[in-house]
Amino acid sequence: MDRLVRFCLPLEMQNWLNQYKAPGYEYAFAKDIPNTIDNHKMTNRIAKIVPLRRKYRGASRYGYTRPSSFCHKKFAERFALYHR
Repeated sequence: MDRLVRFCLPLEMQNWLNQYKAPGYEYAFAKDIPNTIDNHKMTNRIAKIVPLRRKYRGASRYGYTRPSSFCHKKFAERFALYHR
């Protein structure tokens, strides 16, 4: 995420993003975010300011065999945020 955009975000959003900061060599700007209602609410608030894309991550488990290319939101354990 651009440093100016991150600076202009409210402090609550900045602190939340700092918890899930992605390494500098990756395209994602937030990573390994637990798949919870509160985290989705915060992501929706950020999406109103910054165009983003969510990628859901998770492993296969009983009753769900994950395709190799993606993971459904319903079965995801975490997600990452990318610029759109």
